[in-house]
Amino acid sequence: MRVDPEYAAVGTFFQNQPMFRIPKYQRGYAWEKDEIEDFLHDLDKSFHARKSGKPRNHFMGGIVSVQHKLVGGVAKHWYELVDGQQRLATFVLMATALLRNYERIIGQAKTNGDPVNQAIAEKRHAKLVARFIEFEQEINRVISTQKVMALSKADDLFFSSLIRNQTPAKERDSHTRLKYASDQILKKVTLLAEDFDLNFYLDGLEVLEQNIDDDFSILHIVTYDQKEAYTLFQVLNDRGKSLTEGDLLRAKTLEMLEGHHQQQNAVEALWDDILADPPRETEEFLRWIFASHEGMRPGSTTLFDDFLRVFYPQTAQATISTDEADKIYIRTQELQKEISDCRKLIKGEWIFPFGQPVTAWDRSRLSLIVNELKNKNSMPLLLAAAQLDHKKFTEIVHIMERFMFRYVIICNQHHSQILDIVQNEALTIRRNPSGYTLQNLKTKLQELLDTKADDTFFKTSLSALRYRENNGSNKALKYFLITIEDHLRWYRDGAVSEPECKDKSRVFTFADTTIEHIYPRNAHGAFYDGGMEDLKNTIGNLTIMGPSDNSTVGNDAFLVKRPIFKQSSPTMNHEIANSTQWNRQEVLRREQELKDIAAKVFKIK
Repeated sequence: MRVDPEYAAVGTFFQNQPMFRIPKYQRGYAWEKDEIEDFLHDLDKSFHARKSGKPRNHFMGGIVSVQHKLVGGVAKHWYELVDGQQRLATFVLMATALLRNYERIIGQAKTNGDPVNQAIAEKRHAKLVARFIEFEQEINRVISTQKVMALSKADDLFFSSLIRNQTPAKERDSHTRLKYASDQILKKVTLLAEDFDLNFYLDGLEVLEQNIDDDFSILHIVTYDQKEAYTLFQVLNDRGKSLTEGDLLRAKTLEMLEGHHQQQNAVEALWDDILADPPRETEEFLRWIFASHEGMRPGSTTLFDDFLRVFYPQTAQATISTDEADKIYIRTQELQKEISDCRKLIKGEWIFPFGQPVTAWDRSRLSLIVNELKNKNSMPLLLAAAQLDHKKFTEIVHIMERFMFRYVIICNQHHSQILDIVQNEALTIRRNPSGYTLQNLKTKLQELLDTKADDTFFKTSLSALRYRENNGSNKALKYFLITIEDHLRWYRDGAVSEPECKDKSRVFTFADTTIEHIYPRNAHGAFYDGGMEDLKNTIGNLTIMGPSDNSTVGNDAFLVKRPIFKQSSPTMNHEIANSTQWNRQEVLRREQELKDIAAKVFKIK
């Protein structure tokens, strides 16, 4: 491998009309708050050191590029930046911050009638634009504007607009990071240089330019072979910001497609969308997808290798055919679709078009299990279930929702055995979606309940489900009461067959439903009953009120609340209103009844 290293100040590499280009296989801009704060700290020290007459050098690490001849240009080259995008893009953002400050000085000098300082600022502004933003270049005897630095397709339009003082819309996580970096650098540069006296203001900006030109240095390693660049990319990090599995998968698939430009361009666009989320979220999605297809989790440190082996077996080949290139494109297209499903599922959004027999009530159950109960263990199964019709998908959501509440949240059992069932069931669906039935899933889950969360243990554990004071989370309690209410008519009708909501026209959402104490939560005066205080936060003394109900009766006596309960929407409130008094015996009786109902509702038949 031929390499030519050059150690120099950052400013050196932005002289003589450079052209840095980020290749397809590179990730988006990755520096976050910590890296930007480190950069600004270094800048602050360098600024004050130079201003005090004692400049200091700060080494920013290495960058690696592949040098290419610029076709049609005389003795000109452009550089494919293998490693170092974060550093160079950040210095461009710093130059942009200087430009914004020079523009302020130009405007102020015009207002003040100060042609000397206006001319100085305009001259410096023009030089910075040509060095860091864009310049005129003759190629094949045609003059055109060339970007000094172009990022990958997903970031370039946003970056180009940002450094030209426009306000582009953020469409992906890397855009948010670019905007944050730009804002913080502009704030710091302005803070260091700004002065009411334009002479001092210009002096401060000049010091900052000298910081770039002389005080920050990098080691630029130039190679001349693109295949070697792919290899380098996969082993290099960017100032401690490790490459993610998604970054590496993108790089590897695009490397495999080298020479198949149509498929490579299409796959590049797909990866732009796949990697639009924060890296941790993308990795979580990839792990769910792998488990959903393989019936097992990928290794904790081998996701990249495991994913390539299963989804891109072409990796083992030195070269690939057009047919294999098409397969890589199709596989990546399928991956994008599953990533899209992950994004919806993690928000509790329905992944099918709305339509009967699936109702708004059915769809709300997905949001409950994901957003309110915060349960992700079912994700590999739900991803596989997207291959089924929406009715079967709905049944799986209902089953997993009730099971997870009973087994994990109330009985506090470990999720390891659940994952085995979920992953094996996902694999069964993948192998034969059209012939899939839910019976095996139901049997396995009920066996687990019978072993580790039987009715006796479940009912005993429900005693711990109490209303939490002082802003404690009552989500599990609210879910329990809503679910009992939804299935109360089914239970009263004999609890035959699968648990069922008999009236799906009513949807009690978390946002619109409140928990109501029957005996007052803060009883006082004549309403206070010392014999009830220890029971006031137990499930026997709690109910729910819907969005259209009067929920302003919190501390009133039962006889005041009774007619309000009678007129409210929940069926359980009508039954409470049938009591002529509310005492300790009534609370204990209702608690036992709720446990009996729960044992039937939260069972897998």
